[in-house]
Amino acid sequence: MSHMIHEEGHAHFITFSCYKKLWLFKGEPFYSLFLNHIQKAREQHGFHVYAYVVMPNHVHMLIYPNGTKDIPAILRTIKRPFAYHALKLLGMKYPELFEKLHVKHGNRSMNRFWQAGGGYDRNVYGDDTLRKVMEYIHNNPVRNKLVEFPEEWKWSSAKFWIQNKPDPVGVDIPEYWRDTD
Repeated sequence: MSHMIHEEGHAHFITFSCYKKLWLFKGEPFYSLFLNHIQKAREQHGFHVYAYVVMPNHVHMLIYPNGTKDIPAILRTIKRPFAYHALKLLGMKYPELFEKLHVKHGNRSMNRFWQAGGGYDRNVYGDDTLRKVMEYIHNNPVRNKLVEFPEEWKWSSAKFWIQNKPDPVGVDIPEYWRDTD
């Protein structure tokens, strides 16, 4: 990521978008597949997931790298294999949308699921900021008028944080919160 500065001991608020901000998450198979790729990357890289939301055209995540400094490697482990499978699914089920994902780079031709570039990454300092970022992430579906309340959006960690219900990813509680909450 071009503007990423990793500072040890801080969480990262990460955002990345679908190609041309198109609504490419087309239902349950796409969302579930993406959450599976978060899990696989987490097992490989050992990072913590504090909050997330997968929207129809973008993703927000609040992660704690837990020792690794290579946020781009984490994102590659999530995004590349997911895009490979999602593009196959889009090609089979939504051929007209799939055609809009075709790009040329010189003599090379390809299809994109994600917008080019690293997305947005910001270090999160302090407990108050961490809570505000989590609130921002969880309220994204409400702001976009997809649901009335954050916990209604199935593809988010809001249900865990608001109702203490398990979510598909298995959100981590920041270590220092475990002793105070």
